[in-house]
Amino acid sequence: MTLTRLVLFSGWGIDARIWQPLIACLQARLAHVTETGDQADAGADDQAKSRPLEIIAPDWPEEGPQAVSQAGSQEPTASQASLGGADTLWLGWSLGALRAEALAKKQAPAVLVSLAMGPSFIDQAAAEQMIPALAPEVLDTFRAAFARNPTASWQHFLRWQASGEASTRDCLRQLRELIGRHPVSREAVLATGLAELASRQMTLAPQSELPLEFWLGKQDPLLAPGLSAALRAQGQVVAEFEGGHCLPLSATEALADALLARMGLATHVTHISEEA
Repeated sequence: MTLTRLVLFSGWGIDARIWQPLIACLQARLAHVTETGDQADAGADDQAKSRPLEIIAPDWPEEGPQAVSQAGSQEPTASQASLGGADTLWLGWSLGALRAEALAKKQAPAVLVSLAMGPSFIDQAAAEQMIPALAPEVLDTFRAAFARNPTASWQHFLRWQASGEASTRDCLRQLRELIGRHPVSREAVLATGLAELASRQMTLAPQSELPLEFWLGKQDPLLAPGLSAALRAQGQVVAEFEGGHCLPLSATEALADALLARMGLATHVTHISEEA
């Protein structure tokens, strides 16, 4: 089945602008699909040919460049019912994956991909699924530092998640170019997100109910050792990429190719590449 819509959910303290390189890469790979379609079937539907893939990157409530104007909004862009559907793949990055999994129970996308996130960020002692996660003290220490100095802690978080990339400096520079040097969300919104990281736990529903895949970076400093092996041992679908936590930036091309393959669009791109 070919999926024609991709919804991208961002993570803690980083809004939808993080997806700009990936969106540009996907658009570049699909730019020739329309031309091939024209040659193969001149009578095909014009809209289908010109838009083989719809990409949506919504911000979570009170996050992103428009955070101030959205304060108190009752209709967050990331919760619109129109985001689900049988033709849609959701890609949630980091905290965005945990939030998307909860949202998917109501909106039912065809597939949910958890990028750079396991079933939980922090070890949930009471959880039935014994899958590796970070120790609670790791986030407790960060939350205490955030309470003292939110901006400095947010900047530290950028450095922390970039530390697993081949070039930490280049990744950090790219991050800052995309989202700036200061958080756009209010401190209370960021604090709420940290509380979610501490408590959210995926349910790992049967694949027949919600097809869920885990796409993880091999050098991710924010994932517990042994996570990939533990997920595979429980029958979960796992794909590993060269990179750390910032896969949208460090593994942009590999991620774009994997998405197109999973959505059933890779055959078009491969056909173009072979003819080039």
